[in-house]
Amino acid sequence: MVLITEDLIRKRAEHNEGLIYSLEEISLHQSDIEKIENIDKWCRDLKILYLQSNLIDKIENVGKLKQLEYLNLALNNVTKVENLEKCECLKKLDLTVNFIAELTSIESLKGNEFLQEMYMTGNPCSKFENYREYVIATLPQVQRLDGIDVTNTERLEAIQSLKSIRESIVFQQEDYFIQQQKTKEGTGGRWYTDIGAETDSANSVKPISELTPEELKQRNDEFWKTPVENTPETRKAIHKKLEEEKAAVEEQRKGVRTNQVPKRETVLERDGKRLNLNQAKWPFLLDDTTDVNSVKLEVTLPKYLSTHNVDVDVQPRYVKIEAESRTFQLVLNQEICPDKSSCQRSQMTGVLVLTMPTAKQTIVPEKAKKPSFREENSKFVKKETSKSTSFLEVDPSKKGGLRLQ
Repeated sequence: MVLITEDLIRKRAEHNEGLIYSLEEISLHQSDIEKIENIDKWCRDLKILYLQSNLIDKIENVGKLKQLEYLNLALNNVTKVENLEKCECLKKLDLTVNFIAELTSIESLKGNEFLQEMYMTGNPCSKFENYREYVIATLPQVQRLDGIDVTNTERLEAIQSLKSIRESIVFQQEDYFIQQQKTKEGTGGRWYTDIGAETDSANSVKPISELTPEELKQRNDEFWKTPVENTPETRKAIHKKLEEEKAAVEEQRKGVRTNQVPKRETVLERDGKRLNLNQAKWPFLLDDTTDVNSVKLEVTLPKYLSTHNVDVDVQPRYVKIEAESRTFQLVLNQEICPDKSSCQRSQMTGVLVLTMPTAKQTIVPEKAKKPSFREENSKFVKKETSKSTSFLEVDPSKKGGLRLQ
């Protein structure tokens, strides 16, 4: 059974940079989900929700999705329309190929005034006489049913006969439930779980891993050729069988595979030496050439990741960063001073910047100041003549024949 977890939602929210609180659309189709849960807690602003091709039995835990406009539950095991009354903005509902026989359960959608489009093809109720008339008369807000537009004429005719149509629908769905119960009793109370149990062959008790290819093929043929009723339980059994066959094929491939790729190294140390490791595949940049007296390391962490969940360990010869149970470790080419190192993280991009002074400092001569263009070309520039008067100082004792004024 696959659960709807926060990690699963974040994985499917890559188009929103992994942010789930502001998510407006998410696709969880073909995920083997059996229960709707947690989505209404984490994604309150959701407008479009794809849950088709799963194993969901019941519509639940969607009442808090006030902005939900489109819900797709096609190809599931839903048996009743329920718990959608509080989805005030619901415009489109897809319930194609489910097991809804209680057609009167759509009356719970009367309060969804914005519901315009609805699909129920492939459900047992879609085979009832006057099925379409009952739906368009019960839900006057629906403008399109099973891909066909509703005309004013057929709606008026359906509303005029709604009372008798509803009585007919109630009778047909009750008759359907009775027939289903009789079918179950006629097979000894079995829907699917005892398929092939009437045979006493050893193949039915052996685990798949112990079966020979011939025995496995025989068991599979017995399963697929045994006629059964189309029910939610049958669909689950088929899914389980497909998973078993997939696992068996994978086991056989492992047995004949000769060029297996070795597993990626995940240890942090070997023979007393630290190893480089990047389990989360975070992009990083190491700069040890721009400044000879320091090493700068930039690691691009996920933007949504809280800084409180990031653990940074700076050692003289390596740096280790741990977040979300994943480790990043980088061995340095030269020894650094952990006590003088600094660590900063950008709130906009999530980039973590480590500045680490080296243990062995090198004296770098100051660069000579480059002369300006004017200074380099001063010989070509004409000096300005001084407009002030200059005086020559003369010693009065040695004036001789000079006459001073």
